[in-house]
Amino acid sequence: MATKLKTFDFSAPSKLTMSDKATYPWEDWLDGDIWQLTQGEDFDGHPLMMERIIRTRATGRRAKINLRHVPMNGEPWGIIVLQRNDIAGPNELKKAEANAKRQATKATNGKAGIAPKPTVKVPPTVKVPQVVKGVSKRPARSLAAVS
Repeated sequence: MATKLKTFDFSAPSKLTMSDKATYPWEDWLDGDIWQLTQGEDFDGHPLMMERIIRTRATGRRAKINLRHVPMNGEPWGIIVLQRNDIAGPNELKKAEANAKRQATKATNGKAGIAPKPTVKVPPTVKVPQVVKGVSKRPARSLAAVS
């Protein structure tokens, strides 16, 4: 049950609400790439509290995010993995540019008379033993052995 206090010193800041507000690289974390944030290294405080802060910052930027907690040191949380999913991140953009460049090169090579390598793999042929009806595989008896 809650306890009623007569006085409390509110002038001393607590660890969670210190006067020096923690500044985080929100532009980096919400750029569309996948980020792993570790408690004690990337943020202070409890991971569930940090989740609320991340979701509040994302909502303020009208960003959609995926967020998961990963167990650390036997606790069900400690590491936060997050990704903004409503934009393409820098790594995805680089992959798309490289893919477009590859496609353009293939198209250019095809027009220049260079045949592109076939992409369909032909399965190897399997030799199946043929069975001839009416012919025995046993060696024939010689007539000399029978007589």
